[in-house]
Amino acid sequence: MKTTAYFIATCFISTFAFFGALGAKNPFPLFAVAFGIWALFLWGYSRRSKKDAAKRFQERLFNDYMRSKTRGSLRR
Repeated sequence: MKTTAYFIATCFISTFAFFGALGAKNPFPLFAVAFGIWALFLWGYSRRSKKDAAKRFQERLFNDYMRSKTRGSLRR
């Protein structure tokens, strides 16, 4: 949900920056804003996905550990 909100905000900001660049005398700062906001979105998305993957990995390790402890206590 958070990624969707960031994506929509990124689309709006970049769209208005590109529209502004069409009529600007010097469009390069607005192009920098438009492409910069996409770079920030992609950077933030990759950070969030890496954190989620690490969290899932740790949870899987913990579940495996707890499963092995439960099985070990039943065998004795």
